[in-house]
Amino acid sequence: MGDIVSLTHYTTDIAAFMACGEIRGRVFAPPYPVTTTVEVSALYRPDLLIEITAVAKIPQNRFVPPSEAQAMHR
Repeated sequence: MGDIVSLTHYTTDIAAFMACGEIRGRVFAPPYPVTTTVEVSALYRPDLLIEITAVAKIPQNRFVPPSEAQAMHR
């Protein structure tokens, strides 16, 4: 979670989303990721209330190319 630098939240109920703000403090530590929150009329799955997109910056010394990662999981 410490590698996440940006979040985009899409929510169908901005008031309910804002009421859950303390969760962010339990999941992330300062400096917090840059965040954009957008209220939408609907999400792809109607049973969902929120969709989150994250962008992470992985340090070079921890990066594993996809081909090597697949080999590690065989």
